[in-house]
Amino acid sequence: MTPRVLMIFWDGVGYGKKDAMINPFFKAHLPTFTTLFGGEIPSLRHQRIHTKKASVVPVNTTFGMKGLPQSGTGQAAIFTGVNASKIVGQHFGPYPHSSLHSTIRGKNIFTQLHQRGKKTYFANAYPQKYFDYLSAHKARTPVVALSSISAQLPLHDHAELVLGKAISADIIGTRWNEFGHPNVHPISAVEAGKRFYALSRSVDFILFEYFLTDYSGHSKNMDTAVDTLERMDGFLAGILEHFDEVNDTVLFISDHGNIEDLSVKSHTRNPTPLIVIGRQKNYFAERIHCLYHVTPAIVSFLT
Repeated sequence: MTPRVLMIFWDGVGYGKKDAMINPFFKAHLPTFTTLFGGEIPSLRHQRIHTKKASVVPVNTTFGMKGLPQSGTGQAAIFTGVNASKIVGQHFGPYPHSSLHSTIRGKNIFTQLHQRGKKTYFANAYPQKYFDYLSAHKARTPVVALSSISAQLPLHDHAELVLGKAISADIIGTRWNEFGHPNVHPISAVEAGKRFYALSRSVDFILFEYFLTDYSGHSKNMDTAVDTLERMDGFLAGILEHFDEVNDTVLFISDHGNIEDLSVKSHTRNPTPLIVIGRQKNYFAERIHCLYHVTPAIVSFLT
């Protein structure tokens, strides 16, 4: 069997202090993560964890530049393999700087893999409200959506979510009725994870983008942040239920820190934990040290 990479990009997740008063990772109930990490949770003092099933190593998000890392340049670096902040001359976000658009269109991970004969899938589904926004604000198309569109991977809508061909951006799908799609019914985080894994079986690379971690960090609300992390723990549990650890690799990465420190509303300069699960975990843990190492490592691994 050929190898597969299941990538989860969760926005705004860095290493934080081992302090449940400000870091929801140490207040949330995260049995899946905790088991994978041998009873530990990554922190600024415990950045490297290696167990039989998973590895966690720090990844630089600052590129040696002043200021707080931002989503536009951080995500462009992740999904193209280019030092986006160097091109722009600063950290920039939340949307990609205009000087990055051609790079994202031509060098995004989906396009690079397609050029090498690999099948890819972007699992997120969006309500009509999101498509209306993109149509009216083309210059503000986020990096992942721009990458998908440029690679001729159509963005999924509510109809494909109902058919089980996509994942709600919040994992469980609780707000679709508010967005005008009452036929979308919530599911558990575990069921969403099972669906994501099932979708991965027919492709070489699949991506799920989880923005609520960054949103929760900006909110500074501990209960919201805890729920956001526990939801992802359940999602991962669903993925791992029938996980093929020989051929499958799950890879978590973020663009900058945020949710790990609710004492501030802004992003942080903390490194982000690269979490890799599967037999080939060391391949990625040894190669990814900065955000722009992610795409080259995945492309090399799959080709």
